[in-house]
Amino acid sequence: MAIYRQEKLINYSDTDENGTLKLPSLVNFMMETSNKQLSAGGAGISDFLKKGLGWVVVDYEFDIRRLPKAGEKITFTTNASGYNRFFEYRDFGAFDEDDNQIIDVKSQWVILDLKKRKIVEANEDLMKAFDNQKLSKMPHFKRLRKLSQYDTENPYRVRYYDLDTNHHLTNSRYFDWIIDSLDRDFLNSHELTAINITFKKEVKYGQIAQSKLKLDQDNLISYHLISHESDICALAELKWKNK
Repeated sequence: MAIYRQEKLINYSDTDENGTLKLPSLVNFMMETSNKQLSAGGAGISDFLKKGLGWVVVDYEFDIRRLPKAGEKITFTTNASGYNRFFEYRDFGAFDEDDNQIIDVKSQWVILDLKKRKIVEANEDLMKAFDNQKLSKMPHFKRLRKLSQYDTENPYRVRYYDLDTNHHLTNSRYFDWIIDSLDRDFLNSHELTAINITFKKEVKYGQIAQSKLKLDQDNLISYHLISHESDICALAELKWKNK
């Protein structure tokens, strides 16, 4: 399947206090790359908005060898990797200047009718335009479950600039809330190796969401829940290693 590539220079504004690419910035680069490929085939954000449709991510699975540093030129890649009746699958990659793959991401998407807020079946002609093959078996994403107890809880109000063109909380903001729940000393002494995140329910403008954390220090795994009132909005599991 056709792979789309774009090179990006990592600026300090894209990074944390250690000069390492921030997760929200990584997700934004991924979305920019995929939207450029989709726009070339008439299925980008602006094309879908004219039809009252939007792309909505359901699951991400990240395998992280390392995150880029400020000053690096990174090639981001994306390609459609299959579809079935209701789900579309897309892969992402990040490669350093020596063409070493440092990040590998699998993702699962749906197409949403923005007025009815309902999932739309995949358009086979559109899928064929991207050489996207119909799958007989769904790819497996880790099934995440809510824990019975979390260690900490932080409230966040959804602001105007937190919204995307689907009129709900943009998915990069979830990563901001997730990372913000962890202690600064922990973040400065550990590196991410893997992320699984699943999105369950929209968080809308003005709502107060809770970002909950349970940290397993022995196994270096952090468990996260984004919720609104009794609704589970997102679940995530992050794996870490010592620097």
